[in-house]
Amino acid sequence: LFVAAGRQEKQNLRRRSSRLIQANRKKRITMAKSVLIAICSMAVLFVAVAAQKMALEEKESTNSPTTCACEAQKGTCQYIFETEPGFCKWEFFDCEKCVCVEGGSMTCVVSTGAGFALTDPGTGACEIQKTLYAECPSEMKPTPTPTPTPTPNLGNPGWYLAALGESCDQKCSSVGSTCNANQIQDLNSVAAGNPPSFDLFMAATFSYICPSVQTCATCNGVMPGTEGSNGSCRYSTTQAVADCADSNLKIQRVCCCGDASDCPIF
Repeated sequence: LFVAAGRQEKQNLRRRSSRLIQANRKKRITMAKSVLIAICSMAVLFVAVAAQKMALEEKESTNSPTTCACEAQKGTCQYIFETEPGFCKWEFFDCEKCVCVEGGSMTCVVSTGAGFALTDPGTGACEIQKTLYAECPSEMKPTPTPTPTPTPNLGNPGWYLAALGESCDQKCSSVGSTCNANQIQDLNSVAAGNPPSFDLFMAATFSYICPSVQTCATCNGVMPGTEGSNGSCRYSTTQAVADCADSNLKIQRVCCCGDASDCPIF
């Protein structure tokens, strides 16, 4: 009986010892996990702080103006101006400006702007492009050079034969000029009073041979002109005023673009 009791006591001790060992092992594992979580949290915090610092530095760098060593120089500047969509003309003029040079005695702020740039000098094709330029420091501003006034586009004045359905306003605008309704009406009056003279006018001005010269009672406003692209030459005996904005799908209008002196009748 005593032997059996001793064996039972030993077994109970082994069980208690095993439970303590397992409890201690779980406790150590739990502590290790807590430490690992704390380390990971600190690492995430450090990364976030570093990222925020980099973002602030980048923002400060972006907001900080770019500068260069520069000098004020006198030279020739090019002024490019648009005359029609996608096409430009240019002029050269004397100017004084600051330019970035290595070892310059001044410090200039490099600014960004936009202006016309030639993409094909042969045709005058141009587009708006981003440009960089040096701003002279406030203590040394060069003498301002007045912007040159572009040479007016006088176009190509004279008599023109518009396309079918095209108004004289449209035709004259395409050659850089303006329609002269009075001179067009004067030509119509001459044609109405002396039809053969209109035949001679068309041949001399446009090398157009009129198959015939006829009146057009329903063409008021768009006379004189031709019926179709190779039809008879037409005028009106009842038209009181030539309308520069009017057009007719069956008529090629005779248009005066410019002053009366640009459009001689004979």
